Order: sequence, then C-alpha cells, then structure tokens
Amino acid sequence: MKKRLLALLLVLTMIFPVLAIADTTGTEDPLPEVALGSRTMQKGQKGTDIWYAQIKLQELGYYTKTIDGNFGSGTRAAVIQFQRRNGLGADGRIGPLTLAKLYSENAVSKSDENPFITLQIGASGEAVKELQRKLRDAYYYAGKIDGVFGSELSRAVKWFQASAGLTQDGKVGSQTHNALYNRAAKIFNGGIPIRTLSSGSRGYDVYVLQQKLKSLNYLSIEPSGYYGSDTVAAVKAFQTANGLKADGSTGPIVRRYLWPTTVNDKDEQDNQNQGTPDDPYTDRTLQNGSYGKDVANMQMRLKAAGYLLGNADGIFGPKTKAAVIALQKDYGLKQDGKVGPQTWAIVKTLNVGNAEPDVVDPEKPAVGANVSRIEMGDTGANVKKLQRQLIQLGFLPSGGDDGKFGNQTKSAVMRFQSANGLTPDGIVGTKTFVKLNEALGVQWDIPVG
Repeated sequence: MKKRLLALLLVLTMIFPVLAIADTTGTEDPLPEVALGSRTMQKGQKGTDIWYAQIKLQELGYYTKTIDGNFGSGTRAAVIQFQRRNGLGADGRIGPLTLAKLYSENAVSKSDENPFITLQIGASGEAVKELQRKLRDAYYYAGKIDGVFGSELSRAVKWFQASAGLTQDGKVGSQTHNALYNRAAKIFNGGIPIRTLSSGSRGYDVYVLQQKLKSLNYLSIEPSGYYGSDTVAAVKAFQTANGLKADGSTGPIVRRYLWPTTVNDKDEQDNQNQGTPDDPYTDRTLQNGSYGKDVANMQMRLKAAGYLLGNADGIFGPKTKAAVIALQKDYGLKQDGKVGPQTWAIVKTLNVGNAEPDVVDPEKPAVGANVSRIEMGDTGANVKKLQRQLIQLGFLPSGGDDGKFGNQTKSAVMRFQSANGLTPDGIVGTKTFVKLNEALGVQWDIPVG
C-alpha cells in the first residue's frame, strides 16, 4: 500500500509541481501537510486534500470513481458509507473527526463484514474500559474502570439494553454498540424523561428525575441514577401532595405535574392523542406536507445520523419521508414514512453531538428559539440576519443591514416574496422563513401556526 501511495504522490507532484515534496524518505508519515488539510471538505469543492482523501477512500473500498480532486456526489456517497461503518455522524463531509479516522490505522474498510467486536463476559482491554466509562456516564454502571468485563458490567449492559428497547443479553454487539455510541443514552424530550420510570430503573433520566424531586424537597438523598426505595417514597409523597394515585412510578401524568406545561386543559384534551408543538410531553405526528420547528428538529437529527442528506428546512417532503423510512427499516418499525410515537422515540435518541462539529453551525439560531415573525418596526439581531440574507440574494442594496426593519427592508421582503410565489405583504412569517431556507440553506427557526 505504501508503494502505491508513493507512486500516486509522484504523479501528484507532476500535476501540482508547486506542492512537490522535497524528500519523504526516512519519514514516518509520507503524507504532506496538504493531504491532511485545514478545512472541512464537502460537495462542490476541489483541491489536493480531496484528491488524497479519494485515494484513501478507494484503498478502503468505499470510492470507485475517478480520483480527480473534485468532491462530487460519488465522493460524498463514499464518505457517508465510511462514516457509518466507522461510527461517525454520517453527514457526507470530511471534517476533523472523519479526517482523523480516515488516516488512522484502525479505520474500518468496506470489506470488513463486522466492524464491531462483540464484548461480553471474559473480554478485557481498552474497549471494555471505554464501555465502562460510557455506561458510568449514563448512570448504568458504578463499578471500577478496570477494563475487565465481569458480571457487574454485564448487568449494567442489560439495564441499558432494557432502556433502549433491545434484547437484554448483556453482550455489546453491533446493535447495542450503535445504541450506546451513535444514539444518546440520555433519552429525553426537551430535557424531560420520556419513558416510564419505576423501582429498579437506572439511567441518566432517573438522575434528572431525582434532581427535580430534590429541588422540590421530596428527595433527601443525592441523585444517583438508580430508582430505589428512597425515590419510590419521594414520588409517592409528590403524588399524594398533588392528588394523584400514589404508586411510586413516574409516568406521563407525574411528569406533567413535575414539569408543568403551558397548554391549557381544553387544548390538552383536544390534542391528547395528536400532541402539539408547544407540549413538551407529546409530539404531533409528522408526515409528508408537515412543516414547522418540530420538523426542522427531527430533520437535524436525521441529518446528523446520516439518514437525511438535505437541509433541515422544516419542510416534510419526499426526501424527509425517504429518510424516515430508512430509519424505520433499521429499527424494525412499520415503514410508513410517518413520525408517530414509536418513530419519535427513536428519533429523539439520535445523537446530534456525534456529527461533525460543523453540522449544526453555532453561529446560526438553534431550532426552538421561538422566532415567530419579523415585521415593520422590529429591530435587533434577527432583523440584521434577515437583511444580510436579502443582500446576499440581491433584494436589498449592500450596506442595508442596519438591524432596523424600515421601508427599505419591507420593500426588499416584498420583492423576495413576489419572486417566490408568496403574498407580498412585507411580513416575514412561516412561509417566508421556509423560502429563505430553501434559497440559502440557512437554519432559520421555523415558526408554527
């Protein structure tokens, strides 16, 4: 492989003489600095760093097209396959995490039929230590980090498997590995536990429940992540104080009292099966034609997990439906392309944090910041962002980003709306936000209603 890489480097120096390497003999790493790059490589870009990445992807069996330094659809598809096989967020871009893995000695090739080594009782080593740390961080394991897979660790694995809806065999195969590393063990909806907890439950969601009970002075012990007799007693006391059935378990009703919702009783009754975007305990069923910030949030998670290749634009279209079906297939759910209760439960565990660092741009507003509309007389950062986008699209003159929504900005919005088949009212609401997302691929919060 080294001979082949050196030969390819020789060809490259003929093509890009300015990047020629003076002497690579006797060095531990024959790759020039340009091969490692300093940017996130993505579709549409060209360069020598992409050329090298294609060579490496080809060596690992993922890339079969021409090595030309052009990041096209074939390169993107190869990157996504590589990311999925190597436990990375599959966004189709080569950022720092993917680049490091690509050039590492333990990069998993496409021909490797089982990239995950099953861990079970008797196993030992660094992989077991990392497993122990993961389970300890999620409050399933409280033993030593010694790299020895014993009965205590096996019990912890079973507790995690139970919370993730997997077969409780105490072994860490590909499914358990995927659940633990590529999905969040902290199963929440808006920071609130979503599964029913009772005596014997373990996990980070139990820890969060205990923190809440302690803050309300119902629990005296320190939160531990284990639902023991003290927690049962605390929940019973809370239930009694609020006129609820005192059974000591924490289901939807108890959660609703612990974390009160802003939805009034009539709205709650009308939407008890469907859910509403403002209700943090239930979720409306999303399907083709749906739109809103909950759609955008769902798309962001599908995107980070490698199921969705488009933008998280808050519009549930054919591409989003195909991504949902792919997810449902992987997790053994009914493949109807709709995001109902069962599919929501899986979507919420998709680990956005496992994506490349630039999947969710910290400079862009996060979904859920409650941007409802922008109109005449408004001022501030959102207006300035809108104005810069209108300048970029050619609807507002350069220098018009003063953060004040006046007549000039209103006229620009109206021209944009007319050009995109919208009613030119000069008010930036849901439909205009959606069109802005489509035009620029930016991540506006999509208001609902």
